[in-house]
Amino acid sequence: MDLDTLAPEVQRLIKDISEENKLWEIKYTELKEKYDLVVFRKFGRSSESLEASNGQPSLFSEESEPSAVQNTGDEQSFESVHEAQKIGSYNRAKPDRKPLDEKLPKTEVIIDIPEEDKICACGTELVRIGEEVSERLQVVPPKIYVERIIRPKYACRNCEGSSDEDKPAVRVSPSPASIIPGSIVTPGLLAFIITNKYVDHLPFYRQEKKFERIDISISRQNMSNWQQQAYKKLETLFDLLKNRDR
Repeated sequence: MDLDTLAPEVQRLIKDISEENKLWEIKYTELKEKYDLVVFRKFGRSSESLEASNGQPSLFSEESEPSAVQNTGDEQSFESVHEAQKIGSYNRAKPDRKPLDEKLPKTEVIIDIPEEDKICACGTELVRIGEEVSERLQVVPPKIYVERIIRPKYACRNCEGSSDEDKPAVRVSPSPASIIPGSIVTPGLLAFIITNKYVDHLPFYRQEKKFERIDISISRQNMSNWQQQAYKKLETLFDLLKNRDR
């Protein structure tokens, strides 16, 4: 059945039910994971109780680890003791960190010593001989702002437009094109919402909560309606792409 043939009220009801079903599916998945974890903790085999069938202790048991130096009745050589200490003091190599991309924009933060510390006890001013530089990766949250579209209006106070009948008495620039006229949505906001939904798999109800945390009120219903209207506007483009690939 084509949803477009149904009444608007029925379409909204179907969309609401669909969104609610997705919410319950997510809740079911979360509860299933918690239940599986409880069952595993209650009935799973503990790693500490794993022992070989011949009664030998676990490989990772502290009792099974030989002492670095043991008195066996014979005097151990200095070399054997030294080798045991070397094995016991093994240091894991630090993983190499990949350098940050040079193309990333950089902001310098200079943390200098106080001015009074730049004077030596002998009275000589210290000279800068170098610097220590470290880099960290900073993240700026998405920038959200209100775009006010201002279109100045002009009129003639002398003839009030009667001298130029080919043009309106009040002249104003035409309103900029919008993919969804009459709404607050911009191409950037629409792309942000749809990308979150279909690329990052973030449902509308979660996006609604994220917007609420930064004091932005956008309901999941509005996001769903914007998505449907955007799809209708792009339907012709989709058909052209399909015909081209055939």
